Amino acid sequence: MLDPDFGWHIQAGNLILKHGVSSIDHFSYSMPHYPFIDHEWLTNLTWAKLLPIVGYMPFVYFYILITIAAIILQIVFTEKKWIFLPVFLIGGTLLDFVGVRTQVIDWLSLSILLGIIGKQALWQKWRFFLPLLFLLWANVHGGFGIGIGVLAIILITKSIEKRKEVKVNAFILSLCILITLLNPFGIRLWWEFWMQLSDTQLRLSIMEWYPAIYFPNIAFWTYWTVSVFLVLRYRKKYSLSELVLYCFLLIEALSSIRNIPLWLIASFAMTVKGIMLLHQEAARYKYGSDRFRVAYIFFSFIAFMLFLPQLGGFFYGLYFSKDSPAFYPQNAVVYLQKHIPHQQIFSSYDWGGYLIWQLPEKKVFIDGRMPSWRWQANIPGESNYAFDEYKKVLLGKIPFSRFVQKYHISTMLVAKSSLQPPEMKLFGIPISKKSPLRFLFYSVQSFYLVAREAKKIGWHQVYSDDTAVIFQAPGQD
Repeated sequence: MLDPDFGWHIQAGNLILKHGVSSIDHFSYSMPHYPFIDHEWLTNLTWAKLLPIVGYMPFVYFYILITIAAIILQIVFTEKKWIFLPVFLIGGTLLDFVGVRTQVIDWLSLSILLGIIGKQALWQKWRFFLPLLFLLWANVHGGFGIGIGVLAIILITKSIEKRKEVKVNAFILSLCILITLLNPFGIRLWWEFWMQLSDTQLRLSIMEWYPAIYFPNIAFWTYWTVSVFLVLRYRKKYSLSELVLYCFLLIEALSSIRNIPLWLIASFAMTVKGIMLLHQEAARYKYGSDRFRVAYIFFSFIAFMLFLPQLGGFFYGLYFSKDSPAFYPQNAVVYLQKHIPHQQIFSSYDWGGYLIWQLPEKKVFIDGRMPSWRWQANIPGESNYAFDEYKKVLLGKIPFSRFVQKYHISTMLVAKSSLQPPEMKLFGIPISKKSPLRFLFYSVQSFYLVAREAKKIGWHQVYSDDTAVIFQAPGQD
């Protein structure tokens, strides 16, 4: 339910309510002059306005409904008879993603787009209203660019296949692209989208951007196997636009865990069609249809059993963990609120958004908005690439003493678990660096080296609980 970025979204919305949309960064001391593009400005504004009125839990229920609606729309637009197997497998996968997260909006928007394009009657009736969808989409989340890509793939391939309505399709696509420029940042919004899309460092540094091979969800890999097998087997039964779109989003999903839900939604109808074609093939044999139905029920039951543990974990998080101090450094921030440091605070990437929200008196070094921020401004006392600098500090490639001197840092807030020596893990399991599978390693974020260097130059621990530890420089008591 909880998300590291939730806090900065709220604070960004509060800033808009007070001062309007800003084009510079108000929350970090590492890159305060960077031209911040808030591609979720309308979502942030809405969140900030509603949170004091309705509280947090209605946000959770709303985003659950968005997820369900995205799936239901695909069910409405496809053959109902064979939906149970893919629904349970997709559901078991999406439960690892659903929460109060802005990218959930992309799922529903994509589902609406595919529904309109996929049915000829709906396309003829609603195609000229698609620019309104993209006008809203471009102002609530930067994932609108994927939607434009999907629309372009389908319209271009359909024009190649059928060689009709080419001018109308080109007009609609052009209008949808142009209308995305109606946002507070103009064409720079597209630069923000491209910067994140092309940033290969994200796929090596942040868990949700990792390649899909690091996603240990059995339901997903079962669905992937079934879907890819069916589409390959009956590839001649699908249109060119279906196959190109399927492959495009599959590549995106395999390249980044974050994109998996988009492929799940787009592949649903094609997977159901594949099951139907497999049944038709089985029906040509004696007793084939009956045996297929028995097998389908059996595998649907297996899919349901894979779904249940995910559902149980989801409800556990919903009802028992939403206020857990183990996720956010709640008590440590209360301490800092009572003992505001005169100089800057250095903390982890995951906690930057929470500090922006709960400790607005102090700016942060890094938070969830900033991994792709880089430029060559060379402003004294600021960073050209804060996320890269952050990683190098944790790895000991930048001396801690030089780092804190540059940014006037006197306090460090870190997760207690991150003070352990760094280790390499696969699917969350520690593995030896000598393992033949070392190419699959990912490094677990650790402040072990930083804390050790801090102690060498006289920093000392001033606070500790089960979640967080606070260190301060000498003379800061």
